[in-house]
Amino acid sequence: MFSETDILTRSAVLDYAANKLVQIDGRVLRTGFDDWDRACDETGQRGLGDWWYVLVGGASNSGKTQLLRWLARRALDSNYVPAIITMEVSVHGMQRHYYSDLTTFGYYDLLPHAWMDGDEGSSMKKLDDLAQQVVDYSAGGARNLIIVEAEGRPEISQIVEEAYRLSEVGVTHLFVDHAQLIKAPRGMDIAAAAEELSENMRIFAHKERCCTFMASQLNRSASAQRDRKPTMHDLWGGTAMESNANQVILLDSSRNSRDMQYPHLLKTYLLLDKNREGPAKIEIPVEVNFRTGVWRQADEDELTQWP
Repeated sequence: MFSETDILTRSAVLDYAANKLVQIDGRVLRTGFDDWDRACDETGQRGLGDWWYVLVGGASNSGKTQLLRWLARRALDSNYVPAIITMEVSVHGMQRHYYSDLTTFGYYDLLPHAWMDGDEGSSMKKLDDLAQQVVDYSAGGARNLIIVEAEGRPEISQIVEEAYRLSEVGVTHLFVDHAQLIKAPRGMDIAAAAEELSENMRIFAHKERCCTFMASQLNRSASAQRDRKPTMHDLWGGTAMESNANQVILLDSSRNSRDMQYPHLLKTYLLLDKNREGPAKIEIPVEVNFRTGVWRQADEDELTQWP
């Protein structure tokens, strides 16, 4: 349960140097947002550490699931092994999103009415093309993305058991979507259950050195106030929600702006509200492309266009 270290010994100094000076968290995840990566002092400003627990907060339908999918894609592109425990979107729904992100097929191309438009031969040709593009991206099976679909509302213990099982089979980055969809134990409300799950995910991430992300809704009051910038204190759960995390990143739906000419583009901000590993209270202007699934940080010369 506990481990003791006398840090005022030569061996303790050498161990620290080996792990934190000579080799800095070898499995670092670059988020794709320069300001977020630069805020990670613990990894030499390169990105998220391999043992960190990160909470992704936002109001309902603010883009939490899409951000988790993007970060999982970043892990994929770095040849890590991500897994997503989904309690809201089905496996087939995840497949449609990722296949449209990773191939030349658009999201609407993968809907039944569009897919069957044409004769049987053309449908089979499209199927072969889709399968080949997915296999090509996977580098012949060298890249793996594991989707775990929860049946109904899973209990805390079931999610924790699945997390450890995934770690055992080589998963390096775990994404849980989302905290408030669990089944609360008898005598415990959803807020308390989400807090308990968060504590378990923190322990898992640190123990298994598996960078772990969990999406969390805001409480009802904060969710209703869409014109107010959210803070980590708005997360749906007790104070341990934010205190458990190495970092809390929030989607600021109060400053969403849609491009009228290109409605699939959204301009908004990510708020790094808590950061144990470097500076906090950082606002990151981002553009979300819902057609390609790509999130990117705005360049300096674009900022006059941001809300």
